[in-house]
Amino acid sequence: MPQIRLMGSDSAAVQRTADAVVRALRAWPETRVGDVSSPVPNRRGSGCRIYIEVLADVATDGVEVTVERDDQAQPEQRPARRRALPSGRAQLGR
Repeated sequence: MPQIRLMGSDSAAVQRTADAVVRALRAWPETRVGDVSSPVPNRRGSGCRIYIEVLADVATDGVEVTVERDDQAQPEQRPARRRALPSGRAQLGR
């Protein structure tokens, strides 16, 4: 079964993040949330891990959904290309 593993050195932050992820997955019509584990202490260091089982909902009738983030900076526009100066000295109309 597909799982999401959230882990970090701050147990409270991991729990808050897991709660937010579970709410978002449950609100999404194409996913079903299975078991959510209790916090498991990290093997090394402080903090914990939380596992979330995620199932694709088969009742989507093959509809494909693409999600794009809008919080990322847009790529910068490249400035217009400048042409090279002609060889030799430029005539200044004197």
